This record gives sequence, structure tokens and C-alpha cells, in this order.
Amino acid sequence: MVRPSPSPPRLAIAVQAAIAMLLTVGVPAAAGRIDLGLLASTGALSALYLSARSRRERVRRLPLVQLGLLAAIAAGAATRGDPVAAPIVLALVAIGAVVLSVGTAVGPPGALFPVLGAGVASRLCGAPEHGGDGLDPLLVLGCAAAGAVLAYLVVVAPLVLPALRRRDRDIPIAPLRFRLDRGGRLVVVRVVVAAAVAAVLAALLGLDRGYWVVVAVVAVLQSGPGRRVSGIRAAHRTLGTVVGAGVFVLLAALVAPPVPGLVLAVVLALLQFGTELVVVAHYGAALVLITPLALLIAEAGSAGDPWTIAGERVLDTAIGCAVALVVLVGDRLVEGRPPA
Repeated sequence: MVRPSPSPPRLAIAVQAAIAMLLTVGVPAAAGRIDLGLLASTGALSALYLSARSRRERVRRLPLVQLGLLAAIAAGAATRGDPVAAPIVLALVAIGAVVLSVGTAVGPPGALFPVLGAGVASRLCGAPEHGGDGLDPLLVLGCAAAGAVLAYLVVVAPLVLPALRRRDRDIPIAPLRFRLDRGGRLVVVRVVVAAAVAAVLAALLGLDRGYWVVVAVVAVLQSGPGRRVSGIRAAHRTLGTVVGAGVFVLLAALVAPPVPGLVLAVVLALLQFGTELVVVAHYGAALVLITPLALLIAEAGSAGDPWTIAGERVLDTAIGCAVALVVLVGDRLVEGRPPA
């Protein structure tokens, strides 16, 4: 659980992700609209998809992934933080995103960002009496779409280099198809059960950011059918979130006004770079960076107390991981064997 896993070189992927984040947040920040940059950053996260595929394949298929991400954000925004509609839509987004990501073998980060995007959009567009920011859903969706377009341009820009185009031709393009094998179906069933339970539980407990519970469930269970791998992932996510929440508190003080928005843009880009550099080798270490990255994107413009936000993130993540583990144990019991 502690030893890093073997990982292919990820420097190019990390640089690309950092550039997409820096441009998406930095350009609006330079114009004095860091708020728009943070809204657009949810779309910029799409630059992380299909990173193991050829550029030619990404040119064709990344827009499909981005449309799915934007659809999830639109669905979340449409709920406007309604305490009944929001958890239902979030669970449906989680289920649909997992079915599509597993069935098409899109690879990491899979269903994670659609669920995160839907949850953040729901809160941003929610009425103040529901704990939301009251933003216009079209503004939230439009900024996310702009971020997605910029991410696409960053991904395909290297194709202007003849040497890269020649190397890229040697990488085969996998056929686009939908297929759920036995392992994939098992993952989907687990997520269906766990996402529904997590959404209902978050609503019943009145959690301010209940989507974090569903995000944790998806992150743990979408990794594959192996229980041991999912269990380790739950431990990594919980422990990494605890440390990462502390990092968020420190960084929130560093980038708080009157610090220029460009400083926040650079911090986000560095966090994105570090995350992509280590995420395959050690998921727990990546969570130390992912947690402040996600919290700064979602909360930098809010008036919330960083310590309170960090504590809620740790609690919600622990609840989500616990739900995922209960589903894994229940799945084992249904098979007729006692849990190991």
C-alpha cells in the first residue's frame, strides 16, 4: 500500500495538464476575472482524458468525452442545488458516467470528473437558502465549455510538429466500441448501489457538499472489479485526503485576497502538474495534491472558512469510502463466501 507502483513516464502528460490549467485560469485572472477562470477549470480537466492514446485518436474522441462532461455539468446546474433533485441527479450522473467510461474503456480519470462537475455546478447554481452561490446555469456551463475548448487546443497543438506527427502515426488507433465484460458489469452494479446509497445518505445527513461522498464512492469503485485494489484505493483516498486537506488550508491562506489571481493560477497549475506526475505510481500521494486542487477550484471564490471546508471534505470522503467498502463486503457475502 505504501510502495509506489511501476509507472510509465508521465512528464509530457503532466506538462500538458499544467499548461491547460494555467491558461484556463491565468488568462481570465490577468483580465481581473479569476472567478470566470475557476468556472472554466472544470472543463479544462478534460485535458487529462485519453492520455495514453495517440494524438490522432484524441483529436477524434476527446470531444465526445468533453460533451459527456459538459452534459453532466449541465445536469448538475439544472438542479440549482435543490435538496431533492440534486442528489437524485448526482446519483444518475455517477451511474451513467461509470457505464459509459467502463463500457468504452476511456481510462482514467473515468467517471470522476463528470460527478465532480455535476456536484460543483449544482452547488454554484444553488439558491443561497440551499447553501449555493446563486450563479446563472448558463454562465457555469458556458465557462466550462470554454475551458474544454482550450484544453482540446492544448492537447492537439503538438501535432503541428512534423516529428511528433510521424511518431504518432506508428501508434494504432483502437476501434471505438461499447462492451461491458463480466468485470465491467460488476463495477457498474457496485457503483449503482453505492452511488444511490451515498446520495441518499448525504441528503439525510444534510451535508453541505454531499457530492464529495458520491465522488469518493466512484473514485474507489471504478478502479476495477478487484476487491483488494478497491480496498487499498479507499485507504489511499482517505489518508491522502486528510493530508491534502491540511495542504489546502495552508494554500488557501497563501492565495487569499489581496494576492493577485495569477498566483492562484500558478498554484493550481503546479498542483495539476504534480498530480499527473505521481497519480499512477501512488494514488495516495496524488490525493495529497488532488485534494487542495479540487478544493481551491470549488471554494476559492467562497467566503467559507478553510478549516471548516477541510474538515467537511475529510468527513465526506470518509463516509464515501465507508459506503464503498460496505458495498464490497456485501458483494462478497452475496457470492456466498465470508469476507476475507
